[in-house]
Amino acid sequence: MVLRNSGRRHPEPGADGEGSRDDGPSSSVSALKRLERSQWTDKMDLRFGFERLKEPGERTGWLINMHPTEILDEDKRLVSAVDYYFIQDDGSRFKVALPYMPYFYIAARKGCDREVSSFLSKKFQGKIAKLENVPKEDLDLPNHLVDLKRSYIKLSFHTVEDLVKVRKEISPAVKKNREQDHASDEYTTMLSR
Repeated sequence: MVLRNSGRRHPEPGADGEGSRDDGPSSSVSALKRLERSQWTDKMDLRFGFERLKEPGERTGWLINMHPTEILDEDKRLVSAVDYYFIQDDGSRFKVALPYMPYFYIAARKGCDREVSSFLSKKFQGKIAKLENVPKEDLDLPNHLVDLKRSYIKLSFHTVEDLVKVRKEISPAVKKNREQDHASDEYTTMLSR
């Protein structure tokens, strides 16, 4: 009997990214799949000797890899994190998960920051973890080297999945507003000539 490679990949259960494509009404199913995938990753890492540190303490090691993951926080909620893989001088291995809040910025029209913030916080109440106004430099301005600051709205999320869903809903409005601004700029330059 001769064994031949069929070219098909048979993934382990929970290892494939199918849970991230589930945009149905039951987000708890998607969260369950993401939790299973995270647990499967921990199990595979344990096979290779990378045990997640749970107790606080100090260790010295060389960082050899990192990748995004999701972990359960104190409220038993999935949050985004980064797994950092280390190897110590004696050859032992460990990994540490550092939670973070993914975010993006939105530029609102001048004087509309408060209205946009309140609208977004009401519309995406369960998905947005934190909203804050942050002054930043706008590099799209022609005189951006003058150190002019502009107020941006920073939207922070618990998971990357929430960020992608909100960004997907917001992007058509952003595109429409950008086209309107571009059209009004062309009209004012035409009038100035």
